[in-house]
Amino acid sequence: MKSFKILLFLVALGFISCQNDNVSEAITSEAAVSAEAVIEEAESVLDDISIYSESSFGVDMTTSVTGKDATSKSENTSKYGRSGFFRDCANITVTVDGNTITAIITFTGDCLNNDGNVITGTITKVWSLTDTNAERTITINNLSINGYIINGTKTYVFTSSNENGNPEMTGSVNITVETDEGTFSKVGTRTVEITAGADTDTCYDDEKTISGSCIYTDISGATFSVEITTPLVKPAECLYIASGIKEYTIAEGTTTLDYGDGTCDNIATKTAPDGTVTEIELGRKRNH
Repeated sequence: MKSFKILLFLVALGFISCQNDNVSEAITSEAAVSAEAVIEEAESVLDDISIYSESSFGVDMTTSVTGKDATSKSENTSKYGRSGFFRDCANITVTVDGNTITAIITFTGDCLNNDGNVITGTITKVWSLTDTNAERTITINNLSINGYIINGTKTYVFTSSNENGNPEMTGSVNITVETDEGTFSKVGTRTVEITAGADTDTCYDDEKTISGSCIYTDISGATFSVEITTPLVKPAECLYIASGIKEYTIAEGTTTLDYGDGTCDNIATKTAPDGTVTEIELGRKRNH
């Protein structure tokens, strides 16, 4: 089988408008897989910011005190939470106005998370004390993740214990990702469940299972859809998704990407619409 590396930047790719639900004839299966990889890397970080800023992980979202202003180690730990995701380079400021809670999470300098992603900038998280659905809205304004500039919103409902007894975040996403070659975007739905490690507060032993579907568009107006037909699994000890299947629908037909049997590696198998099977080396971009 042939091997080729997913290029995170392709000249053929660019602005994604997601205004057109029709599949364009302009995009190839290689370009679709590469474009989706750009956004997936950034969104996985947004997932973690959203999940680990929940009070279930010990983050105090009820008082108007900042993490940096905490006067004792115990208060500081409470403000940042018990997961270990938020470090000294992150600052959480909470304001309560009536029934509305607003949390501003600021990452200063090149803030590294536990997977080695570089985060800089601010997101705003808003929800209502009276909302029985516990819906949260995350607004992302020029947040940098590994050198990509992210803008947009994530709206989700978080539950600390779903029907499986696990923490789960489910909702919608509408984001753009600006790269050196252009701006990509995504509109769709997404569910992230912590399927292992949920019995501890730390983020370091958490395995995540991801499902959902979305629409992308590139700079030429080419659009394609992606559906996770077999839930994706990212083990705690692995930098990559280790199993699960995505289905890409483009003008030429359906492409599938199979991440494997659970082995932690950077290899996935792509089956093109014409039946051609190629082995993909999954790349990870780092700040430059």
